[in-house]
Amino acid sequence: MLKLFPKRILLLGALALLLLVAIVARWISGWGLVTVHVTNVPLGTVIASIARQAGVRVETSLDLTKPVSLDVDHVPVAEALSSLSIRTESSWRLVYLAAPTKAELDNAVISLRGTGKVDDWTSYFYPQPPFADAAGGEAVDPRYLALSLEGTDKGLPPLLNEAAQKSGALILFPKDWAPAASSIPKANQVRKTIPSLVQSVHGKSAELFLLADRERREWQPRPDDSTTDLDQPPPMNPLWIEQRQFAQIAKLPPEKQAEAKQEQAERKTMFAEMKDLSPEERRAKMQAMMADPDRMEKMADRMLLRDAQMTTQQRINRAVNYIQRKAAAKGQ
Repeated sequence: MLKLFPKRILLLGALALLLLVAIVARWISGWGLVTVHVTNVPLGTVIASIARQAGVRVETSLDLTKPVSLDVDHVPVAEALSSLSIRTESSWRLVYLAAPTKAELDNAVISLRGTGKVDDWTSYFYPQPPFADAAGGEAVDPRYLALSLEGTDKGLPPLLNEAAQKSGALILFPKDWAPAASSIPKANQVRKTIPSLVQSVHGKSAELFLLADRERREWQPRPDDSTTDLDQPPPMNPLWIEQRQFAQIAKLPPEKQAEAKQEQAERKTMFAEMKDLSPEERRAKMQAMMADPDRMEKMADRMLLRDAQMTTQQRINRAVNYIQRKAAAKGQ
């Protein structure tokens, strides 16, 4: 009996150790994931919970007292914010602020909370082009996309413009601040490359997620880059946008990447064919694309997934708006 006692102790100790390892592994695997199950809770409370669980900074220009219902379980912050933006009929984006001093950054954040904008600052933001959602409707966290800056022009504004196009992040900085970088940061994730770039010019940066009202873009890509007015970003570089799309695909589950790459290749071919078409021919090409059964099925699936995140009242409102628009169109 005495000989068996140590073996039992060792066995129990081993089992306890395995249990502890399993608990720690489960805890670590949940770092940064978000769980929120609330009904009619103030938006400010929901945002604070998401920010705390994900370990990120979330700001908004929306009414913090607005009641919100949200039901997400163990999801990445991008997915949680995507669901929240649907429930609040808003939009979310990753934001990087850059400035010479921290005080300027703090003032910029105050402005974002008030209006969703920062006056007298240059703003670079390139939403996903139409029909170019490489992630297939999945919410991808831009912070973890691979970012490699070419840096043919080492001025901070063109480098930040390149970063905005390749990442999809909203980047803001003072209009009168245009230092030159002594070196280009090595390729890394967005969350490391952009702060490193700003630090190289002895500036300060801040990373946050912004939840704001949806609005149309206030600028349109120019046909050329003949002007240097920073109020209007240069036209989009198709190769940079393509790099962003491939970086997004790389973040998809392995079983979805092959299909996403094929769709990306098909889109590239189609837009290359449309480049030299007349407006009428281009319109006919787009209509034919939209009539493709496979494409329509995929779009319908994505709409169903989005609709599933809407409240009952939102679905009712959308149906009523659709009926009203249809009636108005018939009356014209």
